Amino acid sequence: MILNAVDNCRTTHISPGRLHIQYFGRWDKTDANNYRCAQGAVYIKMNFTGTSIRIKLLDRTNYWKVSIDNGPFRKFRPAVGTTPLAEKLSPGIHKLLLVRMTEGIQGISCFQGFILDGGACIVRPDALKKRRIEFIGDSITAGAKNSPAPDIPNPDYYDIEDNDLAYGPQLARMLEADYSVLGVSGEGLIHHWDEIRPYNRVHTADRYKWTLYSDSFRGNQLWDAEQFPVDAVLICIGTNDFIDQKPDFEADIYADIDGTTRIPKQTEFIKSYTELLKTVRNVNPEAAIICIEPVPSWVGADIRYWICLSINQLKAQGDKNLHYIPLNVPEPLLKDADYANDLTHPTAEGAQKIALYLKDRVADIMQWQ
Repeated sequence: MILNAVDNCRTTHISPGRLHIQYFGRWDKTDANNYRCAQGAVYIKMNFTGTSIRIKLLDRTNYWKVSIDNGPFRKFRPAVGTTPLAEKLSPGIHKLLLVRMTEGIQGISCFQGFILDGGACIVRPDALKKRRIEFIGDSITAGAKNSPAPDIPNPDYYDIEDNDLAYGPQLARMLEADYSVLGVSGEGLIHHWDEIRPYNRVHTADRYKWTLYSDSFRGNQLWDAEQFPVDAVLICIGTNDFIDQKPDFEADIYADIDGTTRIPKQTEFIKSYTELLKTVRNVNPEAAIICIEPVPSWVGADIRYWICLSINQLKAQGDKNLHYIPLNVPEPLLKDADYANDLTHPTAEGAQKIALYLKDRVADIMQWQ
C-alpha cells in the first residue's frame, strides 16, 4: 500500500505526519509537513520497502547518524534538497533508525519527509518499548567530546559530540527503554560556565518547560508531555555551577564582577535545585525523578549533601517519588582515562561505565525486573 503521492511513478514521498513513523524525544509537530526538533538527542524509527531511501531534512549545522537493518551507523550532515540515507538495498522490508547527534543549541532541524522508490511504502513498525526515560543535564549529558573524528582536520566542539553515546541513551538501551535527552553544554543550575552576576540568562528550570532549545524567554512553545510521556526523569546538573573548583581554572577570566568566587552558597543552590525539581514534577506528575551526583569528582562533596537536602525538603512537602544516586562515594567512579583529556567529559567508554553503574540502581527504584 502506498501511503502518499507517487511522483511520476518513480518516487514515493512520505510526509512527516504519516502513520507508522515513530518519533522519540521532543518534537514540534504543529505543522504536519514540517516536524522540528532542537532540545537534545531525538530519533526516528521507520520500516519501509524498496531499495533506497532519501530524506528531506533542512539542517546545515547538526550531525545525524543513520542505521539500516540494525547495521553500523553512518554519520552525516544533511545536504541541500535531499540526502541519501541508503541505496542498492535488497528487495523487501528494511528498518531505519535516524538519530540527531548534536545538542539543541546547534539549531533547529526541520524534517520534511522521506523519499522512497516508486511503488515503495512504509509498513507497520516494530512494537514500542514499554519504558521511557528522560535525561536532563549539561555537556556531559549531551555527550560532548565523546566521539573522536580522525577524518576531520582540527575538529571543532560539535564535530566530536554524539548525544546517543552519552551515559543516558546507553543506560536507556541497557534497561530496554526509549529516551529523550535535554543536555546543554555549559549550562548550570544557577549560572553557566561563562556567566557572571546577576545570572539572569536562561537556565535549566526555565528551558525544561519548552519544546525547543532557546536562550530567550520570549516566544517559546510549551512542551506537552503527553507527546512523549516518560516513566522516569534523571537529572545530572551542577558541574558548571562549581566550575571555580576545576583544576587550573582561570579565575581572572571567569570570576564574578566583584572578583568573588561563583561557587553557590547552600541556600542559593537548594533554592534553585528545588525549583528545578518542582518544574519537572509539574510537567511529569507521575514520573519518578532520580537525581544523580555530577560526574566529575572535582565538583566536591558539598553538592551531594545539598542535593539530598533539596530532595528531603520536597519529600517533607509530600513528593515521595524523588530519589538520589551518588556516583563518587566512597571513591570517584571514573578514572582519568575515562575522560576526554579534561577530567570533565567522559569518553563513550566512560559514559558506558556510568550507565553500567546506574543500571541496577535505576532498575531497583523503578522496580524494573
